[in-house]
Amino acid sequence: MSRRLLTVVAMAAAALFIGAATSITVMLLAGWRYVPERTFELTVELEPAATEAQKSAIRSELESASADVSGEVRFETREEALARFREQWKDDPERVAGVQVESMSESFRWTAEAREFDCTPVPAIRQMSGVDRLWVVGNATAGRPAVEIGC
Repeated sequence: MSRRLLTVVAMAAAALFIGAATSITVMLLAGWRYVPERTFELTVELEPAATEAQKSAIRSELESASADVSGEVRFETREEALARFREQWKDDPERVAGVQVESMSESFRWTAEAREFDCTPVPAIRQMSGVDRLWVVGNATAGRPAVEIGC
């Protein structure tokens, strides 16, 4: 290779490096920050007398709302809710002692991975027949605490 060609290649590489460094610096100074994905869990607790038709409608609404986000909608029975409660509070036997399956609610849980949670479908789901209450929790990440989101 000729000396002139090596000089041109070296200058082109230096220009690429300087351009990339400048772009990154400008983005950081302008306030851009990488926001990591976190896990969000929307829980829809059902009324004790919720019918199968109401449950089916709620599931359909959740599945259509979750179509644009990676995640899954799952149904949790009273028995599964009690088992999860007992596991969650296994270190506090007094809290777990008096809880019976009848006191637990059936629910739908939608777990999604995203940078932020879109509350757009929440009001419509909250107003559906058969829904007792609804809440959204953003799980903790390395630099961010867990948070309940008010939608």
